[in-house]
Amino acid sequence: MKRLLFSGAILALLGSAGAGLAQSVNDAQSNNAHPNLNPVKQQMVSSSLASTPAQAAPSGVQPQVGDKVPDSMSAQSMPQNVGDQVPETKELLFVKLPDRILLIDPDTKLISEIVTEPATTGSTAGNHDRQDH
Repeated sequence: MKRLLFSGAILALLGSAGAGLAQSVNDAQSNNAHPNLNPVKQQMVSSSLASTPAQAAPSGVQPQVGDKVPDSMSAQSMPQNVGDQVPETKELLFVKLPDRILLIDPDTKLISEIVTEPATTGSTAGNHDRQDH
C-alpha cells in the first residue's frame, strides 16, 4: 500500500514538473513575441519609421501590451531596414499611431510592445515657432 502511494506521489510530481516545463517552453516562445527592446533599439525603430504615416486609434481605444489590435487598425509588415537594424522586430507587424508605435505578433495579432515616439514638439519648441510678441 505504501509503495502504491509512493508511486502515485512520484507520478504526481513528474506530471507537475512536466507541466512546469511546458509552461517554461510556452513562456520562452511568447518572449520571442515580446522583444522588450532597450531604449536605444526603441529609438532605432522610432527613427526608422518616422516617415511612415500615422493612423488614429479608434475613439476611446487605448492599446496596451497584450491587447488584440482592433480590426479597424491597419497593421503593416516591418520594413526590411528596421528588421536589419533591430533583428528582434524582423517578424513583427506594426501600427504607427501619432504618439507611439505598436509592435504586433503576426500570429496572435496581440500587441507585444509599445515604442513611444520621442517628443518632437514641446512647449519650448512651440514658443520658438511663434512670433507674436
